[in-house]
Amino acid sequence: MTTNALKPSPEDLDVSIMDLSPLAWVLEELRKSLDNASKALKRFVREAGQAQGAELAALDASQLRLARQQLHQAAGALDMVGMTAPALVLRAMETAVQRFIQSPALCTAKASDQIELAGFALTAYLEDVMGGKAVSAVSLFPQYRDIQGLVGADRVHPADLWVFEWRWLEPALPVSVGPTPYSDASRQMLDRLTLKLVRGGDTRAAQNLSDMCLGLAQTDTEVELKTFWKIAAGFFEALALRLLKVDVYAKRAILRILLQYANLARGMPHASDRLAQDLLFLCTQAVTRQAGEAPVLSAVRASYGLERFLPVDYEALQFDRFAPALITQARKRIGSAKESWSSVTAGDLTRFKMVSDQFSLVTDSLVKLHPPSEPLAQALTRVIEATAASGQAPSPDLGLEVATALLYLEAAFDDLDPKDTQLTVRSNRLAQRLDSARAGQALAPDPWMEALYRHHNDKQTMESVVTELRSLLGQLEKSLDNYFRTPEDKTILAAVPGQLEQMRGVLAVLDLEQAALAVAHMRDLVNQMLETAITAQEARAAGTFDRLGNNLGALSFLIDMLNYQPALARKNFTYNAAKGELQARSTDVERPA
Repeated sequence: MTTNALKPSPEDLDVSIMDLSPLAWVLEELRKSLDNASKALKRFVREAGQAQGAELAALDASQLRLARQQLHQAAGALDMVGMTAPALVLRAMETAVQRFIQSPALCTAKASDQIELAGFALTAYLEDVMGGKAVSAVSLFPQYRDIQGLVGADRVHPADLWVFEWRWLEPALPVSVGPTPYSDASRQMLDRLTLKLVRGGDTRAAQNLSDMCLGLAQTDTEVELKTFWKIAAGFFEALALRLLKVDVYAKRAILRILLQYANLARGMPHASDRLAQDLLFLCTQAVTRQAGEAPVLSAVRASYGLERFLPVDYEALQFDRFAPALITQARKRIGSAKESWSSVTAGDLTRFKMVSDQFSLVTDSLVKLHPPSEPLAQALTRVIEATAASGQAPSPDLGLEVATALLYLEAAFDDLDPKDTQLTVRSNRLAQRLDSARAGQALAPDPWMEALYRHHNDKQTMESVVTELRSLLGQLEKSLDNYFRTPEDKTILAAVPGQLEQMRGVLAVLDLEQAALAVAHMRDLVNQMLETAITAQEARAAGTFDRLGNNLGALSFLIDMLNYQPALARKNFTYNAAKGELQARSTDVERPA
């Protein structure tokens, strides 16, 4: 069977094996660009609200140009790191702002809000990618559709956000129907069946259309045309079995297939690549319930390797999230409350007033961002009020329950998904536990709470280790840079072997064997320069300086990756003993300076 041997785009791969370093480098700047663009649009809307009639046309458009520039830079950054589908959303936002510049009256408060919400959704999607979630850029379609509506785009289709390297690959199918000729009778039959399917969702008409497409594939001799009709047959089979709904995009595809038939009947030599890709995308949304249920659809999916794509409800607001500033504010409030609660449980009773104020802010954020968690907010409020009224430090059990609730909220707001049903279930459970602890009843930890403790401890440990490694790397870079500038002064290198040995030990503990070998080699090189009469010129000529510099760069790359993809960092670097260098797996994206 023919298979799709093309290299899939990075956005279609399992994020557990993707190198997310390039995205990590640009994500923070992207957030700032989106925030700046949104603020600029809102300022223009306020100024436009004060202008009337002819004054609007003469209004200074500098804020709109600033917003367009910010969006252009953000789209370029995503293109640079290979995130082409999210970049397409940004390009649409940029085009919308360009239209505002030409027609300022179009930049209304509603339009500005739509662009802001699209930015929020885009950020949430990229954060999910960074978090290792199996998410599809197609989920951004509701926001993309709204933005395209602002510019009056001729085409708006969820397949626009589906990244797939297209080519014609004929599915292997047994011959099950006879050839269908291009004729007036065939056209009339197609018209009747299409009308039944589009108007009433007639499944028998869909199956007949599938058979006709297979017959047309038998008639055509060109691989391109045979492939097109087989893909169309798989699409109609999916409709016949109700594996796809006859929505507006399916209806448009049906009518375009009819138009394609008319063009081919008139002698046009090629089928539409765009239509074929759209049909193929719709085939990714149709998953059979049992083996042998849809042989044509299954052959199409197998031929193009569509199994790796999960169906996406492209009409649902999956990334209908909150402003990033609100999430950041909630995290800061939780951090401050944790610190103050820790002091109170340790006996610092002077912090009661501060604790009450801080927990009030925490519960405000909790209810605002996730209303179903109001019982937990109320339980926290009751605990804080009761503790303050007692004038005494809380009991150990109560102190632990509040600390656990804060730890849970910290983890939840690190990756907030308001639609996650577990969020409500666990919030209600924590509220019950807080009320029990306030009443003096000690409860054993729930299993999910123990997993939360382990995850938190692992995260804190890794953060601590990464901080230590960065500090060591900074010291090494400073010492080696100073030596490279003044190579006649070898005393500069005195502390470097010890620092390298310390780093080697940390890397070994983290099971980063390849990196540890590279650092050991670096240590040996520095010791050689210290203990022998080798001159700086000889070391430079031998490539010692280059190897040390290259290894420092690779180590910096690795340490950055440890912070968000420790598993990939362990297998993404190898030590090349012949070159004496730590090397990263090749990537198409260069690391920004």
